Amino acid sequence: MKIILATGIFPPDIGGPAIYTEGLALELKKLGLEVKVVTYSDSDVIKSKIRNSKSEANSNDQNSKFPPVRISRRYPKGLRHFLYFWSLLRLAKNADVIYAQNLVSAGLPAALVSKILRKKFVLKSVGDYAWEQGTARWGVKENLEDFQNKKYGWKIEWLRKIQKWTAQKADKIIVPSFYLKKIISGWQIPDSKIEIIYNAVEPIKKIGVFKKDCLLSIGRFVPWKGFDTLVEIMPELWPEMKLIIIGNGPEYLNIKAKVKDLGLENRIELPGSVPQAKLPGYFARARIFVLNSDYEGLSHTILEAMQAEIPIIATNVGGNPELIENGKNGILVEYQNREQLKEAILKLWSNEGLQNKFIQNSHQKLKEFSWENLVEKTLKVLESI
Repeated sequence: MKIILATGIFPPDIGGPAIYTEGLALELKKLGLEVKVVTYSDSDVIKSKIRNSKSEANSNDQNSKFPPVRISRRYPKGLRHFLYFWSLLRLAKNADVIYAQNLVSAGLPAALVSKILRKKFVLKSVGDYAWEQGTARWGVKENLEDFQNKKYGWKIEWLRKIQKWTAQKADKIIVPSFYLKKIISGWQIPDSKIEIIYNAVEPIKKIGVFKKDCLLSIGRFVPWKGFDTLVEIMPELWPEMKLIIIGNGPEYLNIKAKVKDLGLENRIELPGSVPQAKLPGYFARARIFVLNSDYEGLSHTILEAMQAEIPIIATNVGGNPELIENGKNGILVEYQNREQLKEAILKLWSNEGLQNKFIQNSHQKLKEFSWENLVEKTLKVLESI
């Protein structure tokens, strides 16, 4: 079987979809399948050739585990999407199936190519792109559930039409949680077309014993991640507590300014984007992992924190309750509920017995999130269409 993986991000980009796509590509190759990856990239490894739309990597990519075809994000919108489409069209001529990792930037070109070449098309959805863009750029205040039932300006409604059209053209849609299946079903997509396959997580490398002196959070700096509240409650927590927030995005400078305004530079670290290889050092310092977000399809960072043996506090939204059972392997709080969040942090910080209970129960939970299970179920979907 020949498979094209169309993705928006890929290492050295960080984030769950990047980790997932590389991991899946490697596992499928081990099984003897022919796999190629197309991605966007703003890395310095790009050497683009506009004339034939090929983007190839330099020696850094040649030494990587799985060198993809890269389309530079330095090109303006429209042009880079056309180059992505053209590269996908060229690669997919001899493919059996195209598997796209998002609804719009990869999903739309993949849907068009599959229609032109009459190829099987599988789509993975980890969210609602129209809602994400509306929240980040166009002032949408509603949560994801409320968003589904309201009308907005033409930009948001246009994105809705694109993602719905893409989903309708897919032969199968893979989602990582029951929560997301419910969302996608609401787009008039038959339940029989949607398959739930939980994400997997790699073992976290242990690098020694460190002082457990910090709260840790990881994610893209966008409004619904709730990083502003984490920063704001720090003066109300014990002075010995530190906070590290890893990631980057449109809200990064605002959060950095808030840290400075509150005089918390000595207690809060904002290291920006961190390569996957350096994450174990941050996990080793964390006493608690906190995810104060308004939306998660199925959080890869929660899975990583569980794997790294860090007790978890998360919001009771999206797919989080499918990972964290309140009081059993973590604590669930309401989004942006400052008092609940503070109470949970203070309760867990000094209770070693509770920390150990959450860690042990998370070990059992992680058995559901193996690469073996993910690859077996994904391959079954790809072969069944």
